[in-house]
Amino acid sequence: MLKKVFTLLEMLVVIFNCQHYRTFALPAWQQTNTQFILAKEQHKLQLFLRQIQAQVENSTEIWFLIANRDLGKKTWCLVAQIKSDSPCNCLQPNSCRQDVSAHFYYPKFSDKTMLVSKRYYPTEVTRFSGIRDTATSACFVLQVEDNRTLFSFFSM
Repeated sequence: MLKKVFTLLEMLVVIFNCQHYRTFALPAWQQTNTQFILAKEQHKLQLFLRQIQAQVENSTEIWFLIANRDLGKKTWCLVAQIKSDSPCNCLQPNSCRQDVSAHFYYPKFSDKTMLVSKRYYPTEVTRFSGIRDTATSACFVLQVEDNRTLFSFFSM
């Protein structure tokens, strides 16, 4: 009974093809992966902001949107809360006062995404007014490696 064995040439062709695939396909997949992560995070963040805007519209209060990040731990978060003398730190949610109504946003891909803003905790990124249905002008950037998305709020 004869057994089929691979020749050295066949093995080299297989190895060459695998290396060729890794050289060209992997960078394209990684680029698609970063775009996918940015799109997913952007969608989740937009849903959170829409939920907060709906909450503000049904309120007569002024709401703050506060961003915080920890570059050492590569994490960030947002908190939307009714105006208060003591802003909530979303990186330490247990430190928030019980009487403050706060909604927290934590990214799905916190290790791969970063939030870039001019203002961070304890200063608010923007204010929403339920009485006049307005927001103060502000913006922040959601970033995954070199890919970025701008979120902006305008006074109306």
